[in-house]
Order: sequence, then structure tokens, then C-alpha cells
Amino acid sequence: MKKFLIFVFLISNGALAQDFLWGLQYKHGIAVQDFKAESGNVQVPEFVFFSTYQIPKIPVEIGLSLGYGIYGTQLEKRRDLYVGFNDELRLRRNNNLFSAAGMFRFFPQVYGKAFPFFEAQLGAVYAYSRFKIRETATTEPIEEGRDMGNWARMNQLGGGLLIPFGKSVNGNLEIKLMYQNTGRLEYLTKGDVRFRPDPDGRVNGEFEYFTRKSSLNMIQPSIGISFYVD
Repeated sequence: MKKFLIFVFLISNGALAQDFLWGLQYKHGIAVQDFKAESGNVQVPEFVFFSTYQIPKIPVEIGLSLGYGIYGTQLEKRRDLYVGFNDELRLRRNNNLFSAAGMFRFFPQVYGKAFPFFEAQLGAVYAYSRFKIRETATTEPIEEGRDMGNWARMNQLGGGLLIPFGKSVNGNLEIKLMYQNTGRLEYLTKGDVRFRPDPDGRVNGEFEYFTRKSSLNMIQPSIGISFYVD
């Protein structure tokens, strides 16, 4: 037990003396393989917050990545959403993607003005669709809800370049290219939900869903910035 406590003490002191890296990235996902075959040329803009910790004395970083993106949005202006109410209403539907993953980075011992690295991620992705009905773009929603939401495991593999800003700024420009693979899940894309009014005009209409099912395979080029925190 004494040796274990000494080991924990040394690791803790080493951790406090090391640098943590905090960053923000913009990724642009391009559908490939199953995702493209099922849903076409889907584009997924995504913003990612991440933080890594450099393990002492070895060129390895571990961390956490959290991302949010929208892979489709649609606006309909309709007068038939509610029985007895004929004013024009705005029906906005967004298809969203949330991801959370552990990160692993390895830096080969290559020295110069830029530092290459290999990166792997393992985590989960949540694809969900939401709608809001408003009178105008700025008014409170009359109705809102979630059409669909599903989780799947996710893994990413790739690499990039870390380019230091210089001595005056303790940070970096990061350029990456990653490949994403996920488990199969059901989701909706733009145009996959249709509103069916009641033909007799007696009750409110219903949404009709045309779901898709595939892996969310993507190639993801990205650019971002990161800063060290002592």
C-alpha cells in the first residue's frame, strides 16, 4: 500500500507539471460508403471542442472530444398545420449530430516548423431530428419536439499537422484529416418527413417518416486552433 501511494503521488505531481491542450476545430464531413449510398452526398459541418493531456516523457496525448453538427435543415411555410387556423406558420426541422469520444494522439519524433501526429478516437454518436413551429422566425415556438434520436458507437482514425504560432502565442494551428465509421443506426435527412393534413379537415394532420438506416461513414477534413494551459 505504501508503494502504491508513493506511485500515485509521483504521477499526480507529474500530471500537475505537464501541459494541457484546449482547442476548437471546424470539421466538414463528407459522406462515403454506406452513408453516401443510403443518403447521397450529405455534408456535415461540425464544431468540435477538445482537450488533451500529454503523458510525461513519451510523445503521446490522451483526451476528450465533444462535437455538434447539423447535417440538414428544412423550412416549410404552411397554412394547414392546425384545423381552424389558416395563418401562415413556419415549420423548421433540423437534423443534428452529437459526438463524444476519447482521443489518443501519437507524435513521431519529427522536428521542424510543424509536428505531424497520428490520431485515433473511440466513442459514440447521437443522430437526432427536431422541429419547431413558429409564427415568425423570432417568436416563441407554438410547438416543438423530437422526431427521432438514436445512438451508435463511433471510431475515427487519421492524422494531421500541429503548427505552433510562435513564441509570442502559446498555441497552435491544427490541420487534420480523419475517417469516421459508426455502427448502423436509423436517422432522418432533409425531406424524409412529410406532413399529411386530414383530408376531411376535422383533426390536425400527422407527420409521416421515411427513415434511413446505415453507418455514418465520413471523410472529415478539419482546421482548428489549440492553446496550452500550464
